[in-house]
Formats: sequence, C-alpha cells, structure tokens
Amino acid sequence: MVLILDMHQTNAPAPIRSLLSLDLNLLKALHALWQCRGITAAGRMIGLSQPAMSHALQRLRLAFADELFVRGPGVLVPTPRGTELCLAASAALSALERVAVPAEPFQPGSSTRRFRIGMNDYVSATLLPRMVQALAGQAPQAALEVIHLPRGQNQDGPLLPRLLDEGRIELALGQIDDLPPRCRRQKLREDPHVCALARAAWPAARPFDIGAYTGLRHVRVSSFPERRSWVEKVLEAQGLTRRIAVTVPHFMAALHLVARTDLVTTLPLGAVAPFAEALGLHVLPSPLPERLHHLDMAWLNAGDGDQGLAWLRGMIVETVLRG
Repeated sequence: MVLILDMHQTNAPAPIRSLLSLDLNLLKALHALWQCRGITAAGRMIGLSQPAMSHALQRLRLAFADELFVRGPGVLVPTPRGTELCLAASAALSALERVAVPAEPFQPGSSTRRFRIGMNDYVSATLLPRMVQALAGQAPQAALEVIHLPRGQNQDGPLLPRLLDEGRIELALGQIDDLPPRCRRQKLREDPHVCALARAAWPAARPFDIGAYTGLRHVRVSSFPERRSWVEKVLEAQGLTRRIAVTVPHFMAALHLVARTDLVTTLPLGAVAPFAEALGLHVLPSPLPERLHHLDMAWLNAGDGDQGLAWLRGMIVETVLRG
C-alpha cells in the first residue's frame, strides 16, 4: 500500500528549510533504505525495529515533502527525489566516516580485504586469471568477488552507477558508457574488431571481403537483442545487411558456437586471440570500417581516498599493460 502524504494536515510539521532542523540520524535511515530497499532489512542494518524504521521513513517523507520510496514488486523503489537525496546522503556519510575514522594504511602483504569488482565475461575470461595471479603474489590473503557487470539501465537509470552507489561493487571493468560526474573512468586499452570462424568453415587462402562477410550467417553478441548494433548501422549505411542466425549475451558463448558451426562472429581481438588456437579458429581482419572496442575501469570519486582500492587499480593497470 502506497502512503499518500497530505502536507496540508494541521498536525504535520512543515518541510525542512535548513539541514540544521533535520535529525541527522535520519540520514543513516535514508542510506539504509537506499541500500536494502526494504523496511525490515534497513532497520536491521542500523539497529532499529521494523516499527521504528517505518516511523523514520514517515519522518523523512514529511521532512522532504516527498514519498521518497514507493512499493515496487517486492522492494521499495526510490522516487526521483528519493534517488537524489539518497545519493547525497551516501556521499555525505562516506565523507564523514573517512574524516571521523581514518583508515589504517593498506598493506597488501597482510590485507584480508575482499574486493568487489564488476566485469563482463570477456574481462573475466581474459583479464581475471592474470589479476588472480598478481593478487596471489602481492596480496595472498586478499580475495576478489566478481559480479556480472550489466550494461543499459532500468527505471532507476543506468545500472552501473547504482551498483557503485550501493556498494555492491567497488570497481567496474568493461566497455563503460558515459558516467555521471560522481564517477571516474580510466581507459585501459583499445582493441580492433576481428571476425572469428572455424578453420573448417573458411579456407585460409580464401579472400574475406565485405561480400564474403555478408554472405555468411552470423552470431551476434548483445545483452539487448532489440537494439540495432553498430554493425547493423555500418552495413545499412552501405545498403547492406547480414543474416543473424543466433544472438547470445556472452562473448565466450559466441566463440564456442562458431568453433562448432559454419557461423561467423565479430568481436574485439582481445576476446578472441587467447582462445583461437584451442578452439581451432581463423581470426580474420574485419572488412567493416574500423571501430575500436575500449576496455575501461570505473569507480566513484568518493573512493579516491581508499588506499586499498588505489592499490588494486594500479595492479590492474600493470596487469593490462603487461598483457
């Protein structure tokens, strides 16, 4: 049931005009609701009972003259004003904690920290093994927790910033789209696109031009099959089309498909080269106009003072450059 506030009730306090008039403990409640998306779980996070947490939410709604959170399918969904306030509260609390509780210097050799990283299957198949090796040598007691990195957005906006805001990941690795100002992005590498086919499906001496490319059936990699890909846009500009036989969400699925069929796929070189020999693939230059695939790293500006995260980013940069 959605609570409809009547701000004209005579017994309701007026919306705040100054932050000094707000009980700052309510910011902790707001942050907990943002992270947990439920009254009971949020209360448990900050040590409040379910009725006390419901009362805190009511006070927040009255103070900011907004619903802040409404009932969704099994969770509380923030309103646009609620999202704005939650992001500000999270940043303020993080900044205050860094000042009030200074972090101890990060020591890789003795750290038992678990780093939470978002990445797609391309990164986890190619870069992650080298990261694990580097971690074993430099921070043997530390651990990595890998979370699938989705692209696109939902009703709350782009997915990646929300994963960072909620602390579900501390760092993201992949081809990352534009980010809001509260996030930072670093470009790590650029790869050309290539075409991968089974050796049995394409003789090495046979020319591979745009006519050959459009004459084959294709495996398309996309998390959003309803969208026109950059390949379709390039071909349409030339009055051409391609026949898509299969659409899959993962790079590795595409490679295994073309290895066992007469299909072709177009992928970044970095996603193909490490597996071409084992899978028996031809790796051919793409006949399409060059379009580079970029590998990026992203994190919150608020994490710049995190010594452990800074060390991890440096280790990743070294690992990527070495590869």
